[in-house]
Amino acid sequence: MKQLPDDTKQELSIQLKDTLQTIECYNPATAANKVTSYYGTAGTSFVGGFKANLLGDENLSEKLFADVIPNSRMAVAENKVSHDNSYQYALFSYALLLGYEEQVEESAAVLLALDIPNDIRFRAPPEFYLMLAHLWRGETDAAMQMLGGIEKLESKKSEFYIQPGVSKLVRGVVNNEPSLMKEGAHLLFDKHLHTTKYFRTALENNHYFCEPVTLLTIVGRKLGVDVKANIGDTTAVLKTKTFSPIDRPEIPANKKFEVPVDLVPSCFLKTRG
Repeated sequence: MKQLPDDTKQELSIQLKDTLQTIECYNPATAANKVTSYYGTAGTSFVGGFKANLLGDENLSEKLFADVIPNSRMAVAENKVSHDNSYQYALFSYALLLGYEEQVEESAAVLLALDIPNDIRFRAPPEFYLMLAHLWRGETDAAMQMLGGIEKLESKKSEFYIQPGVSKLVRGVVNNEPSLMKEGAHLLFDKHLHTTKYFRTALENNHYFCEPVTLLTIVGRKLGVDVKANIGDTTAVLKTKTFSPIDRPEIPANKKFEVPVDLVPSCFLKTRG
């Protein structure tokens, strides 16, 4: 993967500084809405950890990543809305991405025991997390039975997360078929890159990697399948514009810059706990 250009480093450093200041604004001890405070701390720490990783500051990255799961767990504990499982989905997703396997085991069991409504989500539809939970537990037959519903979601124009390629990638993982893995992953990469190409303001954190492919790579590894080795090149160069240019004379407004990335980042393919 290419090195970050100097102007990109400068831009990401400013974004990281903004992120760290945002984290400081959350104070669960005094917040009127504790669930929002814990949830915000978890999500913003995740964003900060990833941007610090992009900048090569592994110590800061790991420090911020270490704050994600405890705060996400507290958001779940403080949630008083019985039918809102989005905090559970977030905890499960963060645990997968950050390699906290004990938490993944616990969350998978919880999700599969919940009565899941279809109108509440954390990025992905609930079906996606249930399928991941089955795959993590080695319940591949149950996961495959969900693919009909997943394929219907792929065909919906209003669905922005489950895109064509998910079901192919799942079948490739379950059956350990490299050609299907590669085809599914690159369909998802193509859509992901198309989205970032037409994103006219600064890219959000989740644009710097392809989350569906990364999550399926993680559960694939649990099943003994090396997805990343089978899908070919996962690097890309994204283009974006200056983030929040007001009062920032160090970078001109609307300056374009490039961000070389790995769409399946190695920082999400390690075990931390």
